[in-house]
Amino acid sequence: MSERLTVARWELAKRLRSLRGDRGFNAVAKAVRVAPSSLARWESTGANSSVPGLLALERLLEHYEADQETFNKLIALRSHARKANWWQGYELREYYGTFISLEEAASSIATYESTLVPGLLQTEDYSRAVTKAIRLGEPANVVEDLVKVRCERQEKWWRNSDRRIWVIIGETAVTQHTGGAEIMRAQIDHLRSISHDPRITLQVLPFDAGAHAALEVASFVILHLPDDALSTVFLEGAGNSIFLDETTDLDRYEAIFNRLRAAALDTEPTRELLQRKLTELGG
Repeated sequence: MSERLTVARWELAKRLRSLRGDRGFNAVAKAVRVAPSSLARWESTGANSSVPGLLALERLLEHYEADQETFNKLIALRSHARKANWWQGYELREYYGTFISLEEAASSIATYESTLVPGLLQTEDYSRAVTKAIRLGEPANVVEDLVKVRCERQEKWWRNSDRRIWVIIGETAVTQHTGGAEIMRAQIDHLRSISHDPRITLQVLPFDAGAHAALEVASFVILHLPDDALSTVFLEGAGNSIFLDETTDLDRYEAIFNRLRAAALDTEPTRELLQRKLTELGG
């Protein structure tokens, strides 16, 4: 089983890159007696990332003339980065493990989904129906493992009373009969119920909203971490899933989300729409 990125490793990589500043990459590698490829992996937040050995990290921090507070912080981060997470017992795609780590660490989330109910708001049966559809041909045990992971994600997220999530979903997400009418009735009823939780703001972007700011983007998640430098935008795709953490990317997707907020139904009209959909399904 391959190692997967944790928030501690993500933070360590970003801080090491920041400490290097404008120092020459090859010059630093030579000074601390490591291969340039090793230094590249230490600074990477991608699938090729790795955690430096303790002595190598100490040499690197000494070369950067890090103060004692920074030194202690990064040594501690290295220790945390090497610890396994609960989800590492499952065979997950690399990016998904990274996403779970960031989701758990996030203080707030803003998410837009055009055709699906987001994972943190899914019922178990709806999650199973979605997983079977998008992981066509996978053995039943793989599907069930993915459903278990999603349920565990939800349990860990909702147990924290200080977190906030703002969700905007396209009307398609509550109109298409994903898994059949019975599963959709339960899912829509769950959305109506959870919309009263003070930690969540739920809006539906109705069909009659017309052209909107996210027409070119099927979905995205903005993960706000307590350390702003670690906040990121996650874009999931069938062939490629990426994390964007440049300030310009965050600003762009924040602007898109704010425009979607203005175009979507407010909380009470959203609940009324959900009730209409429920009635149409015989609920």
